[in-house]
Amino acid sequence: KEAPYSIRNLDSYFVREWKYIVIHHSASDSGSAAEFDKFHREKRHWENGLGYHFVIGNGNGTGDGQIEVGNRWTHQINGAHAGVQEYNHFGIGICLVGNFNESHPTEAQMTSLYTLVEYLQERCHIPSENVLMHRHCKETDCPGKNFPYYKLLARTIRFQY
Repeated sequence: KEAPYSIRNLDSYFVREWKYIVIHHSASDSGSAAEFDKFHREKRHWENGLGYHFVIGNGNGTGDGQIEVGNRWTHQINGAHAGVQEYNHFGIGICLVGNFNESHPTEAQMTSLYTLVEYLQERCHIPSENVLMHRHCKETDCPGKNFPYYKLLARTIRFQY
């Protein structure tokens, strides 16, 4: 099943050097890139707003499985998602809307995530061992105890650079 966003639209963007893909959950029941951008600008006072490069909706705030492309990707600038300089500078942040300590990602979210991660790995030459959960970078439970990390890894294992 194809992701609801045409991944090939990303081909038009210049890509700088990236080393990691870091997966997050929003720890909220709903949300969108615009909502998170507003929060990050107004509450966190981040000049570049949305800390992630991509947000994948769950049907509450944006479409289920909808991939939203943040300005940090379109402008190829550091993320503000990991809380660790190395992973903010060299890591592509992907946030799935939802609280995966209480629920699970939707099937559509996972389909979009698989498609996006595979695309980013191929385009940016990121090996599978550098597809990380936020908790691999910093002491946190993000992206939640119910995030199916090993299913994601099984889909990305063929990417070795």
